[in-house]
Amino acid sequence: MSELAVPAPAASAEAFPGAPAPPPRPQPLPIRFTGSGGEYFRIWIVNLLLVLLTLGIWSAWAKVRKTRYFWSNTQLAGAAFQYHGSPGAILRGRLLAGAFFVAYSVAGRISVTAGLVAGAVLMLLAPWFFYKSMRFKLANTSWRGLRFGFDSTVGQAYAVLAPAVVLGVLFLGSLATMQRIAPGEKPNFVPVLLAELALFTLWPWLHARVKAYQHGRARYGNLAFELEPSTGAFYGVYGKTFLFALPLFVLFGIAIAGVFAATGRVEDPGAVKRALVPIVVVTYAMLLVAYAFAGAFFTARLQRLVWTRTHGGPLRFSTSVTARGFMRVWLVNGVLTLLTVGMYWPWAAVAIARYRLECMTVEASAPVEAIAAGSLPAEGSATGEGAVDLFGWDLGL
Repeated sequence: MSELAVPAPAASAEAFPGAPAPPPRPQPLPIRFTGSGGEYFRIWIVNLLLVLLTLGIWSAWAKVRKTRYFWSNTQLAGAAFQYHGSPGAILRGRLLAGAFFVAYSVAGRISVTAGLVAGAVLMLLAPWFFYKSMRFKLANTSWRGLRFGFDSTVGQAYAVLAPAVVLGVLFLGSLATMQRIAPGEKPNFVPVLLAELALFTLWPWLHARVKAYQHGRARYGNLAFELEPSTGAFYGVYGKTFLFALPLFVLFGIAIAGVFAATGRVEDPGAVKRALVPIVVVTYAMLLVAYAFAGAFFTARLQRLVWTRTHGGPLRFSTSVTARGFMRVWLVNGVLTLLTVGMYWPWAAVAIARYRLECMTVEASAPVEAIAAGSLPAEGSATGEGAVDLFGWDLGL
């Protein structure tokens, strides 16, 4: 009988001093959310009352209080995020946006041409609004005393969003053409259908461009983030969401058609009127459920797509969010919110935030302290100053 060969022990790294050291194994840093529905309810109810008493003016302060609460209860590696936004800046931004929308509404009442021009102007300003909003949000968010930033220019924002602006203007133009049809003239639906088809076909591509711009221009001090190109994956998310939602809305349509067919056979007009309110309530409830399931499916898929493709230096991101888990959270909290006529909303908001955040994990291939220290902006750096200018507006986009 031949002897069994004993495998030789693997050579250790010490045996080859000149060999490169293996890369460090990424350290998982889970995100924790420590907020509670009871705490947020007190903030929410005070904000609601003050918004009503001030005819909406307090909404800017309400947003700051809400954002600060959620950020201060979001912890990464034991350190909480902080929000430094100014209510005055937010109020100025909302007043500015409101003025533009009022001008658009008034112009539309004057004439179709005036409404088209005002809508086109609003579309042309949208990239600027978006750029200012991103700068404000990131520059007023910090972790471990170091602020985030958005390293972009207005020109880059217009370059990214130009296709969306062009499609929006063309769509408005096609609608305006339909409204200018003379009485008795046969309408031509081709321009509207072509504009809608172009918008529908290109929307996932536009969404991918915006997300790549958002994540690719984000900074933590001098640490730059990047979103790997994923246009095809965005089309996949939209396509799967459509296939998932289609049976829901088909069943919804069949149920509504059956209800109306049944009421059409009722000969008592009084009975039909009495049944009208319950029918409307049930219809809207079914529609909300369908939208909730489709929205949860889309949101979960999008979160997985975006964050698993985002990285910055030694940091990568992973998420365990699932469409089924997110739908369960949405359904339970949505039903409780409806049953309590909205009073359960603070608990629902906390539950949704906790699920989405605690599904996230940051994978660091270097110590967090070293990452933070290496990300400090150079003194006098124009791109890493970590503060927004005096005219930074947050439009809540």
